[in-house]
Amino acid sequence: MKQLSLSVTSRQNHGRGHSRRLRIDGSIPAIIYGPAGTHSVAVDQENFRDLMRQKGTAAALIELEFNGAKMLSIIKEFQRHPITQKFLHIDIQQIDPNAPMSVAIPIRTVGEAHGVKTDGGTLAIVSQTINVRCLPKDLPEFIEVDVTALKVNESIHVGDIKAPAGITFPGDRGRVVVVCSEMAAEEAVAEPVAVTTATTADGAAAPAAGAAAATPAAGAPAAAAPAAKK
Repeated sequence: MKQLSLSVTSRQNHGRGHSRRLRIDGSIPAIIYGPAGTHSVAVDQENFRDLMRQKGTAAALIELEFNGAKMLSIIKEFQRHPITQKFLHIDIQQIDPNAPMSVAIPIRTVGEAHGVKTDGGTLAIVSQTINVRCLPKDLPEFIEVDVTALKVNESIHVGDIKAPAGITFPGDRGRVVVVCSEMAAEEAVAEPVAVTTATTADGAAAPAAGAAAATPAAGAPAAAAPAAKK
């Protein structure tokens, strides 16, 4: 289990104007919600960026420093600017360390699928995350899925995954997590037709095979010969 820390400060004002001024000053408007109620806070942009670099794609618990106290939490959701990639807003969920929690955990495949190694298939992760329920102390960074025995046209469902100790998978056990498919057949590429040019008795080039004959059809007027150069 990965655990990080983050300092946040209380904010009294609300609204778009106040949030815009916070962002200009280098902070991110955020909301904390949970057993202790709902709190409007501000988070330093650079501090949060550093935290997200440390966190990566793994699930992690965040120890918040807020109003002189510490509380356990997770980053539930965040928004980013589509161009600058600066963080615009954060939703933080407070966690009771002694109560079970439900959270989506990233999937990580382990091994090389039989269908990929032997039959040239392709492996696809259909569900990037899986819902787990556990105590905070048992929260894993990833849920590992062993795909070694997976053959072409086979899939792994939630119910096929062995849950780590202290963890359950609530929800649809029939949901597909990983699938191994046949590689799509490549379109046949037409071979180029070889064009040969024969020479007639008078030295003129004869039409290539498949080309339209230069001789006019019966009854049709002959094509005019090109004018001689002066």
